[in-house]
Amino acid sequence: MGNILAIISHPDDETFGCGGTLALHASKGHGVGVLCLTCSPSERRSELERAASILGVDEPIIFPEERLAGGSETIRRISDVIVEHRPEVVLTHLPFDYHREHRLAHELVKEAVEWAAHTTTYEEPWLVERLLLVEINTLIPTPQVLVDISDVYDLKAEAIEAYKSQVAKFDWRYYQRFDRSKAELRGVQGNCGFAEAFMEEVLPRNSPFYADKATRSLF
Repeated sequence: MGNILAIISHPDDETFGCGGTLALHASKGHGVGVLCLTCSPSERRSELERAASILGVDEPIIFPEERLAGGSETIRRISDVIVEHRPEVVLTHLPFDYHREHRLAHELVKEAVEWAAHTTTYEEPWLVERLLLVEINTLIPTPQVLVDISDVYDLKAEAIEAYKSQVAKFDWRYYQRFDRSKAELRGVQGNCGFAEAFMEEVLPRNSPFYADKATRSLF
């Protein structure tokens, strides 16, 4: 069974962006993890842990920083997690997301994915197979991947409610209504009940520091 790792900026990004996909794969026996790069205020940690439990996700890894910072130290910390958990698929933010820290997370994760595969950095490097980008409040114009989450959408809806500090911000149930409408739209596009959409970012394979990068077949 393959492993999936969602690397997100803030508690709730994993649920709003790809909670259904995480729950779906967890239900099928795949290893499913979450790395959250910030946690502010600290009380949101318990909300993330509760949401992850609902989705069937392994215990999330939560960095304690209040704000996301760039730089080589953060990249190395992310790549350390990638090498430790060895995911075939990494999920993260869009490069054109409205939120500055979401855009920064995309940059950091993309570079960390590359460094995780370097033979000069790790004794047992890890080459991620696929990098998929999630939509939260900023929609993807032309998704390359649609995942049918019809069977687990109720779990995603329940996980959203675990974020009491966030859903309480809008008395017209913005987060719940937006997510359901988004899932219905993607379901129409995917000819299913509910779906989540992703962009796929093509990963380079030509670095001289990658141990295994050539293929003997396209199938």
